[in-house]
Amino acid sequence: MATKGGKEGERKSKSGKVVVAAIDFGTTFSGYAFSFNHDYETDPTKVAANTSWVSGCAGLMSLKTPTILLLDNKKEIVAFGYEAEEQYSEIAGEGDHEKYYYYRRFKMLLHKVAGDHLTRDVMIPDDKGRMLPALQVFSISIKYLRKHLMETLNKRMTGILPGDIRWVLTVPAIWNDGAKQFMREAAEKAGIDKESLIIALEPEAASLFCMNLPVDKIHGGSETKTQKISPFTKGTRYMVLDVGGGTVDITIHEVVEDGKLKELNYASGGAWGGTCVDAAFEKFLRSIVDTDTRKGKSVFDKFMQDAKEDWVILFREFETKKRGVKGKGAGGERSKETIKVPVRLAEIFKEVTGKNLKEFVTTKKEYADKVSWAGDKLRVEAGIFRSWFDESCNNTVKHVKEIFKQKSSENTNSILLVGGFSESPLLQDAIRKNFPDKRLIIPEEAGLAVLKGAVIFGHNPVTIVSRIAKYSYGIRVYRDFQNGVHPANKKVTIGGKIKCKDVFATHVKKGQELVVGEAQSKQRYTPLEADQISLVFDVYTSTEEEPLYVTDVGCTYVGQLEVDVPDLSGGKDRGVFVQMIFGGTEVVVEARVEKTNKLTKAKFDFLMSDQNASDSC
Repeated sequence: MATKGGKEGERKSKSGKVVVAAIDFGTTFSGYAFSFNHDYETDPTKVAANTSWVSGCAGLMSLKTPTILLLDNKKEIVAFGYEAEEQYSEIAGEGDHEKYYYYRRFKMLLHKVAGDHLTRDVMIPDDKGRMLPALQVFSISIKYLRKHLMETLNKRMTGILPGDIRWVLTVPAIWNDGAKQFMREAAEKAGIDKESLIIALEPEAASLFCMNLPVDKIHGGSETKTQKISPFTKGTRYMVLDVGGGTVDITIHEVVEDGKLKELNYASGGAWGGTCVDAAFEKFLRSIVDTDTRKGKSVFDKFMQDAKEDWVILFREFETKKRGVKGKGAGGERSKETIKVPVRLAEIFKEVTGKNLKEFVTTKKEYADKVSWAGDKLRVEAGIFRSWFDESCNNTVKHVKEIFKQKSSENTNSILLVGGFSESPLLQDAIRKNFPDKRLIIPEEAGLAVLKGAVIFGHNPVTIVSRIAKYSYGIRVYRDFQNGVHPANKKVTIGGKIKCKDVFATHVKKGQELVVGEAQSKQRYTPLEADQISLVFDVYTSTEEEPLYVTDVGCTYVGQLEVDVPDLSGGKDRGVFVQMIFGGTEVVVEARVEKTNKLTKAKFDFLMSDQNASDSC
């Protein structure tokens, strides 16, 4: 057996609740899972995941449901998941879809619209380009999953109340603090109590789940003898490669005392998940149907807008098809792959161009003898189909190679492959071929590893004992100006004193080991004015270990920190000790008044616009 974090009988849930429930809000699919305290203490992997998601499309089975939201004109929920997809398809077939908001795969859309710095008022478009507040779209979706989960729980055990639950929400480890806060606020807006909610990082959750699996539930590739040995014994280092629908999260873990883990390098990755394959497929279709259009009209755009029902069916069919495609030389390889494409696309092509699509395809030299189109059947050479996986596989392999070159990756001999897209044979082949000296570990139900691991994390969040700082964190402050040390362009006069502005007061250095639960820094701050009732600091990150000024290259404004300063009778001499804890999945701040040692209100806000940056500190 893999280590289970302690001897049998000593394992206790630290959630303080009757049940732990996790919501995995994914780019492509979403779902939930839960376990009761007594189940966790007997077997941490005894996690119940909802298996009642039903698709009307034959052949597409999933333990999760598509991340799709359908709203009416009043912006109220009509359906979510498979039901949303199917109802919208029917509505579109009747020509009434203009009255509805249809959001699909909007988790990645959020970052495409907002970039690296989110604000709580960011808007995202539906499939017709109509905008709604992203916070509203996300909170409605989480509220649906919460309600569905509560209904399932009460079928298992009557009398379960929201207050009996420790809630866990998963996010990619590569997401920044603003994105994590955004998801937290969306969950709170959905009715989840903030004191009962914790954030779990996806690759960490998957790692915890696999650590607790019996050895026979872990596949070690082509190995035989070593397959019987747990890859999670004390001292073992392994890479976690979490490949989902939208993002790829990669980090290195080491097993330490009592089955606990520590992070050896900060999580990194990119938007190279399974949706890259969908994007490549769409680009391929556009390369055919949009190359002979008149007056700049896009056949595919017209198909998306005028044939919504068929557009939904097309990508539903492709989702099924792409899961089974094998690599070159693999058993059962076909010379060509057949994809069902609605006839309506060919009809629209003829309406716009006046040409027959079946005949037109044969005139394209780059697709000669490789692509044919007849009715609702698109026949594509297997090599072309496999090429749609290149962006995802190549970027993932390239990044993994870069990580293995780092000193923090020394003696890392295994790769733990998890996430929804990890089940792709093509991706698995790419990893095996490029890293033949590494043991590839693929757990059973790899697509549910994050979700079930998040439940385990909810029972015992301190299983991860330390993490590595991805950035240096600091706040913008004024310091006494020193001639010959500070540049002249930073000199300002405040309250009759000469100060140096824009100083980066470092609280954490990039690459620093952050022990969970321990304060990483403690600094004293005082108000600049006698009548100040609070200190407002601009928070910055830096890609450098020791930045001097917040205006240096690599520094980025990420939000604000506000600390109350009580007792105005002290004038400017009212010190406050501020300590920040960066080791958890979310940054936490604590402030104490110097004279009384009492806690005072302090909070981060990573969803502030940089237009609101403060000049008060």
